[in-house]
Amino acid sequence: MVKTNKFLKKKTAYIILGIGAICLILGPIFGVVLDKMTIYDSKPEIIQEDSVRITKAFAFPVTLNRDQKLIIVISDFYPNSSVTIRILAKSTYDRAYSENDTTSSVSGLQFVYSEFGYGTTPAGSTNGANTLTLPASGIFFYIEFMGDRTGDSLISWPGDYYVVVYGSNSGPASNLNVLFDIHIKVDGPGEALYNAFILIGVLIILIYLMVALISVLKANYLR
Repeated sequence: MVKTNKFLKKKTAYIILGIGAICLILGPIFGVVLDKMTIYDSKPEIIQEDSVRITKAFAFPVTLNRDQKLIIVISDFYPNSSVTIRILAKSTYDRAYSENDTTSSVSGLQFVYSEFGYGTTPAGSTNGANTLTLPASGIFFYIEFMGDRTGDSLISWPGDYYVVVYGSNSGPASNLNVLFDIHIKVDGPGEALYNAFILIGVLIILIYLMVALISVLKANYLR
């Protein structure tokens, strides 16, 4: 019976410490894998020249929580295509859509970006704008948005937004297609899961070690 109890205690120790170790391993894995979540990816995205009207433009809805970041990578490597991107509050978009406004008549919200072009140095990520056009200004943009910005810093304004893109085709009159590539991501739960699993793993191991230490002290010194 004594041997069985020792075996069970040893097996329990392995299970508890194993669970703690698994949590410590899963934390960094989830942190990396779920750090950013892709919510839209299109290569290419095709709109028409009548996208000058907001009812015809590319419009992707996104909801941002507190301190959550929207990341957009947009590029235009296609002949004759030129596109403009804006980010609108849902209320602004809905009003413009109901009135069939032109996209260029609606002011976008502030974001920061990096610009990439052939033979040029990438622009700093602290450059700010509320509208970008490519390829006139660049062939590749990396954009970060949280609702607003002040100076070099993003400001978190939780809410509903639309990523809006419209454009034109400078080719033959019969060619109305406007092509571009766009990849949209948001901050995922990776950081929260990383912190939670690391904390749980550390607590499991520490609590077990404390209980084991108390058991040893009771068995040897407190009888």
